[in-house]
Amino acid sequence: MLSRLRLSTFLALLILNLPLLSAEAPRVFPLWDGKEAISSYAMRVNLPATKSIDLGGGVALELVLIPAGQFIMGSEEPAKPTVTVADANWLIALGGGGVALLLLVLAIKSIQKRKLSFSLRFLLLMTITTGVCLRGIARRQLALQEAARYGAELAVFNNLVGTEKPAHSVTITQPFYMGKYTVTQEQYSAIIGANPSSFKGAKLPVENVSWDDAAAFCKKLNELLKDKSLEVRLPTEAQWEYACRAGTRTRFYSGDSDSDMPTAGWCESNSGGTTHPVGQLKANAFGLYDMHGNVWQWCQDSWSQYHSSLNSLSNPVEPNNADARVLRGGAWSYLPNECCSSFRLINSSDIRTFNYGFRLVLPGLVD
Repeated sequence: MLSRLRLSTFLALLILNLPLLSAEAPRVFPLWDGKEAISSYAMRVNLPATKSIDLGGGVALELVLIPAGQFIMGSEEPAKPTVTVADANWLIALGGGGVALLLLVLAIKSIQKRKLSFSLRFLLLMTITTGVCLRGIARRQLALQEAARYGAELAVFNNLVGTEKPAHSVTITQPFYMGKYTVTQEQYSAIIGANPSSFKGAKLPVENVSWDDAAAFCKKLNELLKDKSLEVRLPTEAQWEYACRAGTRTRFYSGDSDSDMPTAGWCESNSGGTTHPVGQLKANAFGLYDMHGNVWQWCQDSWSQYHSSLNSLSNPVEPNNADARVLRGGAWSYLPNECCSSFRLINSSDIRTFNYGFRLVLPGLVD
């Protein structure tokens, strides 16, 4: 009787837990190493490298695969010099002292023998000590250059707005798809039926859109989609910066100086006072265009300061419960330093201007 009761209990528990046993565990994706081609990564994880959403009327939204990965979010403090003047001076003193000592010994022996003579051992020691001294002189020059570089970079870092700091490690645990370009005017018009932009052009990025407008675009597009796996939203701020950097740790994905910015994006120095058609400048390693400049891009997150307690996060997103929203990327009317990967802008969700636009993601693999 007892054994039958135990068997009945076991069968009942098994039936109750069948849904749990049959449910698939969340898929674990490898993190991108920063070197592998995205096409190769896509094949390795068995995902298409690109996706396309038909918006009707011959208009499509192109998206590219962004691999899972890890990056440093925010502005990092510049690296301290690895060579110091003190270390260089020590080598100069060691080598110079050795040369002086050898010359003194040579002088004493020459006086004693009443003629100048030196051995191969003396020449070898003189070569070594002279080499040490010259190496110290070269390292001192390098140390001075490093000190000047560090001082200049530290001054820039200290002048950065506090919202970009502290830098912290973030892991994006699953791949996602992001719009190859910011949403264009023809794409926006295809869904909303109107074009609010100040600068008109089918391939120009849509602007004069608020966060609320961008969210309404996503909502309406998702309602029209038959394939719910293609439902879109705005990127989280972490997704945006990770996708923008594309494995780089420089200020722009095209380099570290202001002069590198115009190769990747439209800013005050090269825009001519207007927006430009999407996709004309250099793409990053993920195949994304115009992540710097042209128009600001709304993110999904509510605004929040970075905190000094931050260390390492996975898929961070601020709760969707505030009117203050984040914009990233800079715009055609802004200076290069305001278009860098880590720069953050805050504004109310209902604000529209002639340099606010947006870009979309497919969050199906994440949510």
